[in-house]
Amino acid sequence: MRIKKLELCGFKSFKDRTVIHFHEGITGIVGPNGCGKSNIVDALVWAMGEQSAKHLRGSNMSDVIFGGAEGYAPGGMAEVSITLENDGGAFPAKYLNHSEIMVTRKLHRSGESEYLVNKQPARLRDITEVFMDTGAGAKGFSIIEQGAIGKIVTAKPLDRRSLIEEAAGITKFKARKKESQRKLVQTEQNLVRINDIVTELKRRIDALQRQAKKAERYRRIKEELEDLDLWLSSKKFLKLKDDSDEAEKVFADAQDTEVGSLSDLEQIETELETLKLEMLEKEKALEVEQIKHEELKDNVRRKEMELQSLSFEVEQAKRKGEMTENIAQELETRREALAESVEGLKLQTTELETSAENIRAEYETKKEAFDNIHESIVDLETELNTSRRSLNELSGRESADAARLSSLESQLDELSTREESSGQSLAELREQKDEFEGIYKKSVNELENSRQMQLDIMKDVDNFQENRDQIFANTENKRKEVADFKEELNLVTSRLYGLENLQASFEGFEEGVKNVMLWHRKRYEATADGGMQEVPEMLPISEVVSVPEDYEVAMEAALGGRLQVLLTENQDLSLGAIDYLKDNNTGRSSFLSANADDSQSSEQSTPSGEGFVNLLTDVVSAPDKYSQSVQLLLNKVAIVDSVRTALRMRPAYPGWTFVTKDGDTLSADGVLTGGAQDSADSGILKRKREIQDLSQKKEEWAGKLALATTALEKLEKQLKQIDTELEEAKKAKYEQEIRLAELKKDVERSEKEFQNAERAFTRQEEEFSQLSAKKAKLEEDIDALASSLEETRTQKMQTEERVTELDEELVSTKLGIGDLQTSVTDLKVDLASKDQELSGLRRQLEMQEQSLSDVMAKINSVSADAAQNTELMSENQIQLEQEKVALEQQIGEVERFAEKFSAMKDSFEQESAELKESEADLLKRRRVYTDRQQKMNDAQLKLEQAKMKETYLIDQVKERYLINLAEVAENYREREGDMEQAERDVTELREKLKKMGEVNLSAIEEYDDTIERYEFLSKQQEDLLAAKKELNRVIDRINRICSKRFRDTFEAVNERFKTAFPVLFGGGEAKLTLIEDEEKDEMGIDIMARPPGKKLQSVSLLSGGEKALTAVALIFSIFLVKPSPYCLLDEVDAPLDDANVTRYNDLVQEMSKRSQIIVVTHNKHTMGKTNKIYGVTMQERGVSKMVSVNLDEASEIASL
Repeated sequence: MRIKKLELCGFKSFKDRTVIHFHEGITGIVGPNGCGKSNIVDALVWAMGEQSAKHLRGSNMSDVIFGGAEGYAPGGMAEVSITLENDGGAFPAKYLNHSEIMVTRKLHRSGESEYLVNKQPARLRDITEVFMDTGAGAKGFSIIEQGAIGKIVTAKPLDRRSLIEEAAGITKFKARKKESQRKLVQTEQNLVRINDIVTELKRRIDALQRQAKKAERYRRIKEELEDLDLWLSSKKFLKLKDDSDEAEKVFADAQDTEVGSLSDLEQIETELETLKLEMLEKEKALEVEQIKHEELKDNVRRKEMELQSLSFEVEQAKRKGEMTENIAQELETRREALAESVEGLKLQTTELETSAENIRAEYETKKEAFDNIHESIVDLETELNTSRRSLNELSGRESADAARLSSLESQLDELSTREESSGQSLAELREQKDEFEGIYKKSVNELENSRQMQLDIMKDVDNFQENRDQIFANTENKRKEVADFKEELNLVTSRLYGLENLQASFEGFEEGVKNVMLWHRKRYEATADGGMQEVPEMLPISEVVSVPEDYEVAMEAALGGRLQVLLTENQDLSLGAIDYLKDNNTGRSSFLSANADDSQSSEQSTPSGEGFVNLLTDVVSAPDKYSQSVQLLLNKVAIVDSVRTALRMRPAYPGWTFVTKDGDTLSADGVLTGGAQDSADSGILKRKREIQDLSQKKEEWAGKLALATTALEKLEKQLKQIDTELEEAKKAKYEQEIRLAELKKDVERSEKEFQNAERAFTRQEEEFSQLSAKKAKLEEDIDALASSLEETRTQKMQTEERVTELDEELVSTKLGIGDLQTSVTDLKVDLASKDQELSGLRRQLEMQEQSLSDVMAKINSVSADAAQNTELMSENQIQLEQEKVALEQQIGEVERFAEKFSAMKDSFEQESAELKESEADLLKRRRVYTDRQQKMNDAQLKLEQAKMKETYLIDQVKERYLINLAEVAENYREREGDMEQAERDVTELREKLKKMGEVNLSAIEEYDDTIERYEFLSKQQEDLLAAKKELNRVIDRINRICSKRFRDTFEAVNERFKTAFPVLFGGGEAKLTLIEDEEKDEMGIDIMARPPGKKLQSVSLLSGGEKALTAVALIFSIFLVKPSPYCLLDEVDAPLDDANVTRYNDLVQEMSKRSQIIVVTHNKHTMGKTNKIYGVTMQERGVSKMVSVNLDEASEIASL
């Protein structure tokens, strides 16, 4: 697999689409600094899936998109495609049949990212799998970016391990291990959830067992209570029926007496109403006359205002005439000024046009002179280059002569040679001594600075650790808070689940209601599954109405057994339900259709006054569909503060039922009910409200949990961030410790070097003193050759002077052309300025001419307005005189009408007094009738009380047992017993049922369902445990494979490294060692190296150049063990000297026999080893372009 082609578009400085073809052997990329060479490396790495913007030399990923340049807007997308050729079968299995693979990555400025393989959408994972275990990926050892050589040396031992792992081909195994670990975590999480559910189900099973036993005991007590309560109620009903018959006879007698009084009173009231109607008509006529009187007065006022308005308009017309005359004079003055201004502007325009033509002619002349001088500069530069080549030849000849002179001097006698050598050595030793002294002092200062820096870094580490501990504590507290919220939410959810189950099973309803609702539910589910016609709705009234908590008891007391009435959409559904109950003998139920007609309703007065609280219909709400039916059930029910208020208000509001918030009732037929509420229906509305409250609490706890979870995630993110910062600080501390150790070594070494240099200088100084006397003889021996050398130097000097003259002439000419160019530019600017000024004058002339035209138009308009104003003023004066005459006539008419209205008013007041006397007489008669009516009401109250008690007793029995007491009471007439004891027994049985609380009658069925679910989840629990065991086994196997492959590859690379190191250094030795990491289980890699003449030591203690060569040796060693399909070297040779570059290039050429090599370089020697060279230029600032160049051009580009 090798790189065939790279395509860039909009990536960093490559604005336009750029295609680079790569060939076998070595491909070089050259160019001056800052032209974008490294952007090609970044493009390759980015397309291979690199996710770190920092690694791509940016702050965020959008920095890879072309950011704009002078004259170019920023790009909207970056796209890079790599075409790979399958020449060695290195493609992944699914691409083995492809001869080529194109990997493409796109990034839009909106943040959208795309990956494509062979132009088909892919995932990042698919991209990384293409390069995995080849060593050629974005993180592989085959891509050595600028500065990466130094990072290999300064990296932590554990970071160096990744290079060997890539070469060992265990990246895929580690990816599989990571995936298995992820699945293991998911399996453990699922296991935790399953364990929680199984634990909850165990608790639920225990609870359901208890509920089933309780349900059986509840049914037994309820049957005993029903039999005893029916006997007791029958006895009470028979006695109440006898009392009701007697009270009805008394009421009939009182009613006959009341009817006669009512007839007389109604006749008198009719006559009085007729008289009131007559007075009302007269009052209306009086009001009509009063309105006419007011209208006449309003007409007079309006006429007066019109006169004032006309007078004002006449005065305004006079003032307007005077103002118009002044405006006309001003406009004439302005017209004369504008005419004069127009003539002046025309003259300026003509003069400016002449000036502009003169400047244009001068500009053309100087432009031509500028072009001529530019040609001279080109000629001077050509001659200057020729002279410089001659100067280089003379310098070479001078060097040769000097070499020959040195050769002759070496033939002199031993004394002469020693003297010259001694003198040179003395000077060198002096410089060396001074140099080593400076190095020693500098090393001491650097050591002190490094120690201070280490103290600062340690302080930073302590601060980060303290912050981390605080954030960790906050995180743990927030995690506990989340757990508490989850527990509260689970408690609320569990309670809500239980109540909803009770509601779904219609617990608390009579058997008939429950059975018919279950029947209807099955019909509804069958309709939903079978797609048949929709089944009409059927709901208990308790599910339809909404009742405030304060009125729940009042609602239950008012409805009684009717609280279990079922509301249906139509009467047919009610009839069908009754047929079902009869056919299956499953109980009784009551129904009310949604379209029930309130035919009995009539307009009556509504209760009010002291003690009245509200109407039950006003506090109860229901959906529009059922509102009429609910209103019918609750019609004429008033809520009062006490039973005494109900008894007081009942005579004034016959037919009304009164109820207190405590549940005491006074029915329309007078039955008074009170005491402790104890009904089979008790709790239905409360349960509904509790479900609503729990649903709201569930949402509240869920909201709190969501907020706490968000806060926890934020804290965990902060913890992760501070962990990263702490790790970086520890890394800096580690690096600083290494740096401190290096500086200590440098101080010791420089101190020894300074002492040695000082001793050597003293010895050499003594030797030089002895030999200096013989210096004259040595000078005579070299005179001849020195003469020749002097002649060469003279020629060289003359050539240098000519080069200087040409340089000065060229600079002078360039300065001249600069002045001329400035002059040309100034003329061009002046010409543009004149043109702009001329355009402005022309626009100003047009504006002045338009203003003159507007003034003339205004003069004509003002003259016309003046004539029109004079005519209008004359007409308004005539109209003013006419309106004054009309006003006097209207005032006379108002005075005559006022006299007529006064007489009518006096007559109406006299008749009103007579009507009041008749009303007083009627009031006396009404008091007499009210006394008689009160006597009748007392009789009626007694009758209604008897009927109410009878009805209440029937309702109570019907509510409890769905039995009509009137039909079954006779069956119990002959049965004897102690009623007081029966009352006590009923109370005791009810108390038992009450103490049992809510009973889940469907607990047995729920128990079976829960057992089945428990067994199913237990099986899943076993499966998860088996999966967890298998995943752990897979991870162990991967660890063994990775460990073996790593060991084998490490040993092979180490052997190669021991061979490559001496080749690059020309001697010495080096090796790789494994070291344990205290924080992780894996072992890191340390590099031990001994360059020629030094002792074996850690690579971190080597010099900069030695570190670079050591890193290069390691990379080449890895390549020899696991050759990568291709290798990219970005300025790896930058820190190397010429000798080391030669060895480096030899190794690169050796690698090119196995792999495709791409080098980014400035070095001419490296360029000479390439098979193909591409140049990167930036002809336009900020925009890179590719050019194919030869070796000479590459050297020129690289030296820029």
